[in-house]
Amino acid sequence: MTMISYQKRSRALESPYCKFLLGFLVVPFFVSAVYNNYLGMLYAILLLASVICAFYLKSVMTRQVFHQMMDLACLSSLGCAGIAFYQKWSAYPTAADYRPVSNFSNANYYGMMIEFVVLIALYRIFTNPKRKTLYMTVIGINLASLYLTASMSACLGIFCAVMIFLWMKKQYFWMAAFLTAAVSFLLLSFAFPAAFPRIEAIDSTFGQRLSVWAGSIRGIQQHPLLGQGATAYQMICGIFGTYPTFHSHNLLLDVLLNYGLIGAGAMGFYIYMQGKLVALRMKNHICNNMNILLISAFTAVLVHGLTDVTVFWIQTGMLFLMIFSSTGIHASYLEWKLRLPQAALLPHYPPELGMQPIYIKNERAI
Repeated sequence: MTMISYQKRSRALESPYCKFLLGFLVVPFFVSAVYNNYLGMLYAILLLASVICAFYLKSVMTRQVFHQMMDLACLSSLGCAGIAFYQKWSAYPTAADYRPVSNFSNANYYGMMIEFVVLIALYRIFTNPKRKTLYMTVIGINLASLYLTASMSACLGIFCAVMIFLWMKKQYFWMAAFLTAAVSFLLLSFAFPAAFPRIEAIDSTFGQRLSVWAGSIRGIQQHPLLGQGATAYQMICGIFGTYPTFHSHNLLLDVLLNYGLIGAGAMGFYIYMQGKLVALRMKNHICNNMNILLISAFTAVLVHGLTDVTVFWIQTGMLFLMIFSSTGIHASYLEWKLRLPQAALLPHYPPELGMQPIYIKNERAI
């Protein structure tokens, strides 16, 4: 709808620097075609559609709609957990080490979804304390699901993200409690390796990662400027004889391999400008809880991205972009400042916006 409808597409393209980013996202389609990377061509269209959709969501987002979306994500996760529990139970007699995937592509994608949902539930505890019991139940069930997936990358990602969230909320007691629980879990995993079978496979898993990273670096060296399109690693692993898998198992290497220095630079510039927008929102006390949620989710993406690439998928990517859409709430004045940094010295909105900036320290009053 957002790609076909002129009205919706126009609304989506009002965000600062979005046309700049979309211009670069068109290029991978043609790059993939040059290298006969047909799957990469399809992914390029999917990525373009997802980003345009996210920009439209950002342009129409309100606090009420955002909270309804977040609550729906929490409730949906309970159904996903039920599927995962059933998969584990049914496979256990014949394959005790089976990692349930729920309704996702693999266990690692499910692990990233769990990271986001736990952060969302934690966010809703602070913004909707009347339903604290529900959100704590969501967190507990999803952590149990995370144990079943045995995704070590997701465990590290969720630990760092939750610590960042609690630190930004100044919840130092709960930071200490969560750190204690994480350390206890780590010690138990070494004391009882049978309960955590993937701990013993760290050596072989890391060896596979090294092989993948070596192949990715060689592929980047071949085509450093524009890359070879999405899913390029699947094409080069056979050429270099490295471990066969879907992607580079490192977010930075995968972006460089797929989109080259030019594409990675464009994405990096857009992320930097959005970081400035979030900083302005924090400085002006606009939706601080949402900003903390976004920063924590981005932390999870970066940490998980050290050893895996799970955010570049329609389920994980769109949930992250839904969290990102919160930056569109009360954004007109700040986005105007983002376009014209020198305008930050002016006390009023530009006349065409027709309203004055609002500074409210208690975000519940907005």
